[in-house]
Amino acid sequence: MNNRIAIFTSGFSNEFIQHVIGGIREKAKEDSMDIFTFVTYCTNIDSEFQNKCQLNMFHLPNPKDFDGAIMFTNTFSSTSEQEIICARFQKAGIPMISLEVEIPGMSLIKTDNYHGMYDLTEHLVTVHGVKKLIYINGFEGNVENSIRKQAVIDALGKYNLSLYDDLPGDFSFYGTYISFKNKLESGYDMPDAIVCANDNMALGICTLLAEKGYKVPNDVIVTGFDMIHEGRYTFPIIATVSKNLHTLGKATYSRLMYQIQHPDDIFVESFSSEFIPSESCGCQASQESIDYRFETIRSLYFSDIKRTILEIFFQRLQLAVSDSIQKEDFFNKGNSVLDEAPLLGSDYCICTEPSFFEDEDVNADGPSSRIRGYSRKMDVLFEKRNGISITPYIFSSKELYPGYSHKKGESNHYIFAPLNHNEYIIGYVAIKNDEELLFNQRLRTWIINMNAILFNMRRYIFANRNNIRLNEIYMTDALTGIYNRTGCENILYNYVKEQKANNKISILAFADIDRMKTINDVYGHLNGDLAIKATADAFQKFSPKGWIFGRYGGDEFIAVGTCDNPNSIDAEIKNIVNSMFDYFSTLNLSFKLHASIGYTIISPDEEGTIEDYIKRADESMYAEKERIHKIMDSTGI
Repeated sequence: MNNRIAIFTSGFSNEFIQHVIGGIREKAKEDSMDIFTFVTYCTNIDSEFQNKCQLNMFHLPNPKDFDGAIMFTNTFSSTSEQEIICARFQKAGIPMISLEVEIPGMSLIKTDNYHGMYDLTEHLVTVHGVKKLIYINGFEGNVENSIRKQAVIDALGKYNLSLYDDLPGDFSFYGTYISFKNKLESGYDMPDAIVCANDNMALGICTLLAEKGYKVPNDVIVTGFDMIHEGRYTFPIIATVSKNLHTLGKATYSRLMYQIQHPDDIFVESFSSEFIPSESCGCQASQESIDYRFETIRSLYFSDIKRTILEIFFQRLQLAVSDSIQKEDFFNKGNSVLDEAPLLGSDYCICTEPSFFEDEDVNADGPSSRIRGYSRKMDVLFEKRNGISITPYIFSSKELYPGYSHKKGESNHYIFAPLNHNEYIIGYVAIKNDEELLFNQRLRTWIINMNAILFNMRRYIFANRNNIRLNEIYMTDALTGIYNRTGCENILYNYVKEQKANNKISILAFADIDRMKTINDVYGHLNGDLAIKATADAFQKFSPKGWIFGRYGGDEFIAVGTCDNPNSIDAEIKNIVNSMFDYFSTLNLSFKLHASIGYTIISPDEEGTIEDYIKRADESMYAEKERIHKIMDSTGI
């Protein structure tokens, strides 16, 4: 046994996830079983590549590392999500259970969506006299939505009624709010009751109706499905259908353990749903619901404070890392802010792809070129372990959670969610034993903000690198690779100033190619360029380590460096000249090449300007040049 099971889910169905995982965890603790939850946030309005980057999360776990897996299949917005998981885990022969949605060859545990919605509809007709009822759908093609809608139709048919209208929807608060707002403003005839495929849509309808002056349930009844947290503390409390999710979670874990022992026994089990009448249908809310609303409203201010703290946290983190020039700055500059990160608990880590901060052309082969898992070696950009911040390091993504090992007698819960910005895969965040963000949508908020911060940080890092490259090009001589005249002014001259400020003696050497005009006129400018390049190379090769070089003019070169022993400079310069000449002799050039070098010593207490020092070195060089030219003339070189 690996003593760990995998859960796969979309992060949008918070209430469903919270209660089902709560039930699973309760049973897992009895067996000392670790739970690994992999969550994505795909939507129908995001681009194909955005969703592919999200789904890359499902390629992270190795099926062989798990004893079994549970798919919260009903939470997915498309079949592509479940197909990725099934293709990997079923191929590996790992026992799996699907929740709510049937998948060929896989055991199924589902809630009886039908009878709870049937009872709700019959209640509206028989108790509240509803005759004109409209149904607002969830996603088109969603299995649960289809079953709930059919239950409404069948219950109405029992009393010789039919749907007054059938409206499209998307399971969301805002989408439902906007679409029904357009209906009302176009003169839509209000029905007796609006039955929504879930509570989110019911809340959207109630909000809109209140804005338009309608009273629920006096003017129109509104109902939902799922019995979510938000629907239980509103005015009115939403009449809904409960799926007894905590019990469902416990049963799912138990049946998975059975499936692990009997992998060939494919089964289907159904758990009943229950209609919960309440204020939005005209009934009295239960005392439990009223108490729940009271307690929730009493703590709303603290919930708002948590949201505000999270917003301030990201603002501070953005400011701290906004001028980062390397990925390590996320820790170095953001550590004090990250150390106070709210709501993630004492154990979590941010793992990133090495290429994200290193390869500017990471998507050169097209968006989302890596959509089949994460790199084998990843950077732990930030980790908090037992409340202590850990210095960044590299780890193997095969571990999933850095340093993971199962501890006998313990049951831990690890949550993994992808980090990506549009088509750029950043990495993932992993959280240990702290589900609060997952259960209230704040994990998605956290991820969206973190994605933006990391991507902006990446953009600044590469902008800074490009600026450095451009600056190097701007200050570098193309022929010789040393500083050009601009580079001399920005680097070499400032070096001399810094030496003086640090009370150090400097040398400024000036070199010039002898008889350069003759080389150009007789041997051509290509050979002239060769002479300049060879001189620059030799000047650097045979000068003391630490000197900085620049091309001052056509065939003139300048160098600056520390002068530790002024008394030995004459001999050192002569050695450089002789070594350069010997080096030129080995190049088999078609012309004789020689360079003269002059210099000046600059003491810290001198008050001269850089122009004064160059002039002194230039005069020294010309005195040497005249001497060399006399030798050349006398020897016929």
